[in-house]
Amino acid sequence: MKIVIRAGGVGSRLWPVSRQRQPKQFHALTSELTMLEEAIQRVIPVAAAEDIFISTNEAAAQSVHDCRGPIPKENIIIEPFRKDTAAAIGLESIAIRKRDPEAIIASLGSDHSVKRSKEFQRVLKIAEQFVMRHPECIVPIGVRPTHPDVGYGYIECGELVDTEDGKNLWQVNSFKEKPDLKTAKEFISQANYLWNANMFVWKVSTILELYERFLPEMYEQLLIIEAALGTPDEKAVINRIYPKLDKIAVDYAIIEKAENKMAMAADVGWSDIGDWARLKDEVAESEAENVVIGAEHVNISTENSLIYSDIKGKIIATVNVENLVIVDTADALLICDKYSSGKVKEVVEWLQEHKRDDLL
Repeated sequence: MKIVIRAGGVGSRLWPVSRQRQPKQFHALTSELTMLEEAIQRVIPVAAAEDIFISTNEAAAQSVHDCRGPIPKENIIIEPFRKDTAAAIGLESIAIRKRDPEAIIASLGSDHSVKRSKEFQRVLKIAEQFVMRHPECIVPIGVRPTHPDVGYGYIECGELVDTEDGKNLWQVNSFKEKPDLKTAKEFISQANYLWNANMFVWKVSTILELYERFLPEMYEQLLIIEAALGTPDEKAVINRIYPKLDKIAVDYAIIEKAENKMAMAADVGWSDIGDWARLKDEVAESEAENVVIGAEHVNISTENSLIYSDIKGKIIATVNVENLVIVDTADALLICDKYSSGKVKEVVEWLQEHKRDDLL
């Protein structure tokens, strides 16, 4: 199995720490390792270093090289421009098909927290077995919900298709966008929904057949790039063709349209660290506990707050407050209500509108 770790996202809800040149996956947020380093360590037991790839963009390429550990330099796949996930996964797929046309790929995120690594590795191997038996299928690895979360998409599962080592494979009836609380509660009560963790296992030939079917123009453009891979013209061809690719998400363009989708559930202690509130809740032992990262915190009657600083020796004192996120960097300070931390993305949008590229 080939592993692709996607490391091209910006993580704007974790501004001001997550920036274009050094997004959240290059920061140590949940342990002493960066999130990308954690993602690499999770898969090394199930894949040789030469079978692990990292997909990123030009802006973050240096950060990937700094974090890649044992992964060969040639396994870093760099998109020259951000064109959304269909283009990025297409580039990854042709790069791998060029080496191994029969490869099975696990496409994984670099910004997730996974508490049970050994079970995660077992799930990947089982998913590989499923794809060997059902090579025509895309296999999303979902997560059994523990509560009605409105921040995740959901996978609606249908009939049981296959079983391997205690894990079931279900027909996917549909993908659901992030719901409101009432709908999320309905999903939980029906017991056949999984959180969509954006982890997939598929044959490279299968995913590229779907590109040919649903994105034929992009597929033809990818073929031009594929023919140039490994030649002196590789970079020039990628730089010429890649900007022409449509900017569209692979979910809408391909995955939701594909007929053969079979999901499995992973009980791996998974969380998508999408904003400061999720980070706080992932690290804290309880709702009331504070989480302090980098700062020296003087706590006077403070609860359920996250205090972060990347300035060595900085003291942050809080008095009689609760439910706060305080993030202090050299050039920006964020203070927000914990339960509104998803709106940090609006700060980034404001900075973009006002041409504050120095803070992006």
